[in-house]
Amino acid sequence: MSSTRRRSAGRAVAAACEVVVTVALATALVAALDAVAPTSGLAVVYLLAVLTVAIRRGWPAALATAVVSVLAFNYFFIAPVHRLTIADRENVAALLVFLVVAVVVGRLAAAARDRAAEAEARARIAAQREDEAEMLAGIATLLLRGSSLDRQLDAIAARVARAVGAPVRLERSSAPASRADERSVPIPVSHGRLWAHLPRDAAPDEDVLGRVRHGLAAIVDIAAERERATARAAEADSAQRADIAKTAVLHAISHDLRSPLTAITTAAAGLGDERIDDADRAELVSVVRDESARLAQLVDDLLDLSRVQAGAVNPRVDWLDVNEVVGRAAAQVEAARVSIELPVDLPLVRADATQMERVFLNLLDNAVRFSPPGRPVRVTGGAASGQVTVRVIDEGPGVPLGQADAVFEPFYRGRRGSGPAGENGAGGGAGAGLGLAICRGFVEANGGRLLLQRPTGGHGAIFAVSLPAARPPAEPA
Repeated sequence: MSSTRRRSAGRAVAAACEVVVTVALATALVAALDAVAPTSGLAVVYLLAVLTVAIRRGWPAALATAVVSVLAFNYFFIAPVHRLTIADRENVAALLVFLVVAVVVGRLAAAARDRAAEAEARARIAAQREDEAEMLAGIATLLLRGSSLDRQLDAIAARVARAVGAPVRLERSSAPASRADERSVPIPVSHGRLWAHLPRDAAPDEDVLGRVRHGLAAIVDIAAERERATARAAEADSAQRADIAKTAVLHAISHDLRSPLTAITTAAAGLGDERIDDADRAELVSVVRDESARLAQLVDDLLDLSRVQAGAVNPRVDWLDVNEVVGRAAAQVEAARVSIELPVDLPLVRADATQMERVFLNLLDNAVRFSPPGRPVRVTGGAASGQVTVRVIDEGPGVPLGQADAVFEPFYRGRRGSGPAGENGAGGGAGAGLGLAICRGFVEANGGRLLLQRPTGGHGAIFAVSLPAARPPAEPA
């Protein structure tokens, strides 16, 4: 016998027992009241029994109670008693009326019970649907606020598990990779494959699972389409940025190549004129030499920038005295305009000496060119919290608000003032806007940071280079 049949048989036996017990109690109550009330009026007690059974067990049990009640009332209380015959025809009519009333009351009570049960079932279904909708809304919030599906699978699975009443494991794969104790249920998504794995011995609510599968599939499809749209937008934006960057690179390089090439071409043409004197010839040779150096510097800067952007700086780290490196860099610019105010007891750092000298040379050259005539560039610094910090301070026009990070971008030309128009002092005078980008790349490759700070008075600029302080190994005894 199946479990469903067993449950049905059990309910039928329970209902029969309840009919017998209820009629027996009603009979006992009538017997107790028979001495103080007329027998015909006590039939209402059996109506209460019919009403009770109808509310608890439904119409079939109520009908059975009505029939049994008529038989019991006839057998115990209508003459001749203890027999199922009726001597008085009026009692026959009374019993028939009682039976009809009992059937009607039972029917009405059973109908009211069914309506109440239906309303309760609808309320449970509505609450269940509300829980499912809330669960799906929570999943949609997880996916649509920017989180990818792969990163949220565990959180989504936990929500689905609470809804279906069984553990759930979600997996994205072309074929289900269920474990030995699991069964796999496909989630019908439009793109790709999504599987829900449930324990074989679990008993989830299959109706809820079916609804959740389709709701989850719709949300996943929307999230997947959003991810694809975002990826397409990112690709389009990246392509646009690449085009803008290439245009900027071509413009910057063509501009910075044209000036020295024009000067070299003009000087070469002049050198070919046999009528020029020795002084003019020497001047033209000097122009060729200087502009060739500018071209070489631009090429070197471009190569350095490519290494920085490729992460191939590869510093040769060694013990470094910051005072010495700053001093060598200052000697290559207008040394009279550089005021070095570094403490003599600065800790050593571990960095590439050539790269750090290049960094300070670029920063000092930049600061000197943008400072007003006669105003020195100050180099200060100190050590704190395991860092050695060197600040290059100028009194030039400064950097506009909101461009503190932009100045470190390649080909940035936003700083204007007393220096050459449009240059950011990058590249040791090449003017292509590469120097600060190279400086930041060198500093970060050596484990440090390069920041632009704003002076207290808001005038000028401070470029701060911070490197981790280190202690050299102790000399062997």
